[in-house]
Amino acid sequence: MSQAAMNAAFPEPQGELPLTTLGAHDRGVTVSPMVPVWMGDELLLVRRAEHARGEVEMQGAWLDWPRIQTLLLEEVKDLLPGASLVRVEAGAGGLLERRLASLPVRLVPGPVQVEVGRGSPVAWSLGVAWGAVLLALVAVGFLLFGALSLSERRAAFVSAVTHELRTPLTTFRMYAEMLAEGMVTDEAQRRSYYETLHRESNRLAHLVENVLAYARLERKRAPREAEPVELGSFLGDNLHRSEERAREAGMRLVLELEEALEAVPVLVEPSAAEQVLFNLVDNACKYARGAEDSRIHVRAERRGSWVAILVADHGPGVSRTDARNLFEPFSKSSERAAESAPGVGLGLALSRRLARAMGGELRFEQGRGPGAVFAFLLRSG
Repeated sequence: MSQAAMNAAFPEPQGELPLTTLGAHDRGVTVSPMVPVWMGDELLLVRRAEHARGEVEMQGAWLDWPRIQTLLLEEVKDLLPGASLVRVEAGAGGLLERRLASLPVRLVPGPVQVEVGRGSPVAWSLGVAWGAVLLALVAVGFLLFGALSLSERRAAFVSAVTHELRTPLTTFRMYAEMLAEGMVTDEAQRRSYYETLHRESNRLAHLVENVLAYARLERKRAPREAEPVELGSFLGDNLHRSEERAREAGMRLVLELEEALEAVPVLVEPSAAEQVLFNLVDNACKYARGAEDSRIHVRAERRGSWVAILVADHGPGVSRTDARNLFEPFSKSSERAAESAPGVGLGLALSRRLARAMGGELRFEQGRGPGAVFAFLLRSG
């Protein structure tokens, strides 16, 4: 072994040498730990033995480096297929990156390739992860949109209902005070005040009835199941309140029903269907009031397996802009209610939901002449 290799393997000691005393058969001989060193292309394990009489000799073993190298690289082949082991020369230091702990060699990882194929687990994982992120973003977007929409509807509802309640309550308070204090002495005027109070009370009752019915539907409490009822008896029994509403508005309700349709059974929930018809007549009284022809027509016709109950008036009709929002709840602001007819924009929205809850439908149909036509469709029983 050359002196340079020996000096590199066993540097000049700083203090006490890490020597080991041999057994009794070699009494007086101390040796150092085995150290791997390169001798040309060969890898050896050597140690220094020092006799008591001062003689020093080097002892060692030859290692089959190609075989060892092959075994070590096989261990990391699945993770680092392009890895290699590079020898570290004597004197290179002990802090080299990726140097093995027991051998003077350094691990070179080589190129690391991660194949992300269309069917690989990595691709599937990434696809699922991105899909989940997108779904979460969409869900958050819908949630925010729903929250904003609900907030806007609530604000519109509060504004419209507040306006709608303020007018009759003011009338109630003022007229009641005047009547209670005896300020109205004329009998005809007193009767007029009583009629006004009666009309406003009906208006308030109708508003509260619609709001409560809409709240029940919002809580998923549908009306009772529809049952077959003869069309003639249904219309005859459920138009009295609508006729009274038309008279209060100075209009006239006209029922047009062919004899052939009187006995036709239709599937209805009577109280919900009566509320739909009243809302349609009430809507006509609000918007067609003052028209030259004060009639409100209620007629029926067959449409295949359906029976359509049509409510038509002779008012100004519905513009295309307003037709798009006819069945949106609380679509009318207090300003629009003041400009046109009183109401919160709930009657038609509620009526459509009631109609659908009993298996029917409610549509707006443009009439041939002036006015608006609404078709309440019911399945024939």
